[in-house]
Amino acid sequence: MTRKLTVLAMMIVAAFALMLNGLMAQDAAKADAPKADAKKFDYVGDAKCKMCHKIEHTSWLTTAHAKAWDVLKPEEQKKEECIACHSTGKAADGTLITGVGCESCHGPGSEYKAQKVMKDKALSLAAGLIEPKKEVCVKCHNEKSPTFKGFDFDKASKDPKGMHEKTPKKEATKG
Repeated sequence: MTRKLTVLAMMIVAAFALMLNGLMAQDAAKADAPKADAKKFDYVGDAKCKMCHKIEHTSWLTTAHAKAWDVLKPEEQKKEECIACHSTGKAADGTLITGVGCESCHGPGSEYKAQKVMKDKALSLAAGLIEPKKEVCVKCHNEKSPTFKGFDFDKASKDPKGMHEKTPKKEATKG
């Protein structure tokens, strides 16, 4: 009987030790994991956006934003301070996406580009979609720009030549 109790006690201690070791490993993994809000999203380019947002894309092509890279002189296209505001960013493969594209204002689209995600506003926002506000625009439209002539966000946000046309909202169907 004593031997059975000893074996049972050893089994309980071993099980407890395994459980404790597993919990400690989970805690260590959590500490090493990147924070959720530090997730990196990648730029994918306006061609991905165009697939679903044809009206906006066609309109955007007529704006100064779409042509922002083209107005730079070749030597300016090498300056970081010019690249920052006249391009969208770099794709995952390191390719520079020139012009002020969709993702300049709406954030890198790698995680929200899928139609399934875009249909759910909360999900798309969690996946990196940005709803442009004045703070997004004034990162470039400010006194640091050599061509700055003032910036009125309210006026600019209503001007389809400043940004792009917006697709009319679909009315909810009843039934």
